[in-house]
Amino acid sequence: MKPEFAKRSGQAIVELVVALVVILVLVAGLIQICSMGVSHSRLMTAARREAGRKAMQEASPFAGPKFIAACTLGADGIAFSRDDGVMLGDASSFQIGIVNDAEPEALNLRRSGNPISAIANNAFPQEMFGLVDGEDTKTVELIPIARKLLYQKDSVELKGKAWMTWTKGIY
Repeated sequence: MKPEFAKRSGQAIVELVVALVVILVLVAGLIQICSMGVSHSRLMTAARREAGRKAMQEASPFAGPKFIAACTLGADGIAFSRDDGVMLGDASSFQIGIVNDAEPEALNLRRSGNPISAIANNAFPQEMFGLVDGEDTKTVELIPIARKLLYQKDSVELKGKAWMTWTKGIY
């Protein structure tokens, strides 16, 4: 008769292999997340650099906002997220839905020169907010093990957008 340990002699090797695969996946995921974090920091720095360049311009750098009238839900089922489709609106919706609801004429009677009345009387109200944007996109290649086991794609596209106050060239 064989001793009891002889029946389970391969169990330790199987457990070791399973543990090594789990550890390998965890380490690969950690390396990939760190790589994406570094790439995201770099692309946000580039977006901030672009916004800073626009903020320092003498002339108005505004190209005009994209007014969104409605959205069609994407795969995640959450409204106004990146995977949604949008139907563009116009500035009149902003004027009617936001500015006019604040009753700028009544406000002007109570406090003349208030910011809401100034927005209502401006042809380009978005310029009143004094914001400029910068954006950047970077494609990050996935490491082979992350590609095979975790994500099933060759790369991931990271996008970053930064906003700054337009200084009108005062510096």
